[in-house]
Amino acid sequence: MKTPPLLIGAALIFWGWQTGLWFFAIPMAVIIEGSRLISWRWDFSAADVRRVANLCLIILIILFIYLLIQNPTFYFVYTLLQWLPVVLFPLLTVQSYSVDEHIHATSLFLLFNGKKSENNKQFTINITYPYLAACILSASNANSANISFYIGMFVLIAIALYSLRSKRFSPLIWLCLLLTAGTVGFIGQIGLHQLHLSLENHVVIWFSDGIEQATNSSKKQTNIGDIGVLKRSNEIVLRVNPKTQQTRPQLLREATYNKYKSSIWVAAKPNFTVVQPDKNGTTWNLGNQPSESYKITIYTNLKGGQGLLTLPDGTFKIDELAVNRMEKNKFGAVKVAGKINDINYQAYFNNQLSLDNPPTAEDLEIPNQEKPALNQIINQLNITGKSSQKIVNNVDRFFLKNFTYSLQLTGKNNYTTPISTFLLKNRVGHCEYFATATTLLLRAAGIPARYAVGYSVHEFSNLENQYIVRSRHAHAWTMVYLNGKWQVLDTTPADWTNIEDATASKLSLITDLWSLLSFKISQVLRSSNELNYFWWLIFPLVFMLMWRVGQKKGVRRLSRKQISLKPVVKPQIVKQNSQFYLIEKALNELGLNRHPSESLKNWINRLKEDSLGRDLVDDMIPIIELYYRDRFDPAGIKDSEKTILNSAIKAWLDKHHRVSG
Repeated sequence: MKTPPLLIGAALIFWGWQTGLWFFAIPMAVIIEGSRLISWRWDFSAADVRRVANLCLIILIILFIYLLIQNPTFYFVYTLLQWLPVVLFPLLTVQSYSVDEHIHATSLFLLFNGKKSENNKQFTINITYPYLAACILSASNANSANISFYIGMFVLIAIALYSLRSKRFSPLIWLCLLLTAGTVGFIGQIGLHQLHLSLENHVVIWFSDGIEQATNSSKKQTNIGDIGVLKRSNEIVLRVNPKTQQTRPQLLREATYNKYKSSIWVAAKPNFTVVQPDKNGTTWNLGNQPSESYKITIYTNLKGGQGLLTLPDGTFKIDELAVNRMEKNKFGAVKVAGKINDINYQAYFNNQLSLDNPPTAEDLEIPNQEKPALNQIINQLNITGKSSQKIVNNVDRFFLKNFTYSLQLTGKNNYTTPISTFLLKNRVGHCEYFATATTLLLRAAGIPARYAVGYSVHEFSNLENQYIVRSRHAHAWTMVYLNGKWQVLDTTPADWTNIEDATASKLSLITDLWSLLSFKISQVLRSSNELNYFWWLIFPLVFMLMWRVGQKKGVRRLSRKQISLKPVVKPQIVKQNSQFYLIEKALNELGLNRHPSESLKNWINRLKEDSLGRDLVDDMIPIIELYYRDRFDPAGIKDSEKTILNSAIKAWLDKHHRVSG
């Protein structure tokens, strides 16, 4: 059964046009249609076809896993279907360049592996028309619901049917019947499209139940009040490439909220406004450019082509972002929508710049059930009537000295609310507790404050030579209105990142390598727009080369090539030393060992309860404070303070020489 010339090539071009996968579509079309110009043919055995079929299955499984990781909702199925022509392409290539231009059907099924009989060898199929159907199906899953898809599909099917029509009927009659069927089909597909959307919504709701969704700009459901252990994924969700180390932002904000009730933060009256791009279509101005600014490049992945951007505070311009629409609300959240999931953009910012709207009465609201505990803390801190700056400093110091970070969710015990329990009883929690309690406490003191969510940027990858942000690096903090602008106030203990890192899987290196490979592939695909022009230039040259090569006729068999694997050079791990380890060593020799997953702060608190360690710890208080600032404060400490720290460590060791000796 001969297929019309250029039919499969046209189907692949149509598929590439609808999905945007030109980088694959053009060379695939050249390879398949080139079989008509090349006279060489290979004598593929049933075992050869079986190996190729297994290769197709492996490609399908890899794509399935990759797309599910990238988009863990029902929508990943649509993206998977878009790649069907790539999955089945090896089989079609084998058929196009084989001697008999057919495939042994039993070779496609693992059930028949090793079973060779004459009947099985005679059972062959031509997959050309099933492949044509796969191209149309794949194109339909990327269809933007315009008439171009229907026309393209109609033309391809018409060409395929014309080659199979009965010669007894007039071509004119056949064409009239085909046009009638096409018109009826076009009207019917409008109704089917509405049915499809309705069914899709129900399936998505069912399939996505229990799966963590992307951040919502209107509402944030926290884990405050839950019981158990807070588990977070090690998946890399962002890549951050600052121009210099000094320009790296500590936090990237995604959304801000101003109303709290029953463990839920809401952005009331967000007032989203459309942001218009510059003439180039990829530059978006969010505010006036300051005299001094910094630039970082961010790589991330959207869900279904839309979502919220993660940006440094004071971002006034976004560049090289190819999306169709951008909106910004008065709380600083930036929402985009486009045709692709993998995006990268450059953010220009100045941390001293505040672009969020001024505070309103809602930024001082406190739920009635939270007021008793908040007022008790206000009285305890004795901050009534003090300046806003002193109030903020006292609140920050209050959380630093009296609270501990933990992923253990403890509920609310016998107190009215979980926040009351956190402030008055256990004083242990994760960042959502700290950010919520700080925001409400500042409001109770008369200072406008909001709840912000986003990510912490602190892990540098030597493998990628840039910063990576994981799902477990998600963070919450407070935006406080101080000195006429919104400023970041993060009261979560600085060692929270160490505690999070301690819970990471030991197999993270494997998943990181897979994520890096996926990232590199997506970068190549993103550059395919420029490569399209290159393919169109070499398209005629490739056909001419095939025609010249095809002058030599013959039958060839497959030959095997050995693939040499080069060893991967592992990046060296740079170790940093600190004189504080001498104190740790001295305490360990006394039997006051620190557990592998125990933070320094928790270790010190535990030693205070030990009769032997209590005196040793009391002399360490000034040392610990300087050590924490040197290790966790982005600004570090001054050289003079480092000298004081080293002298204090030496004095402690001299005083307790019996420990170190």
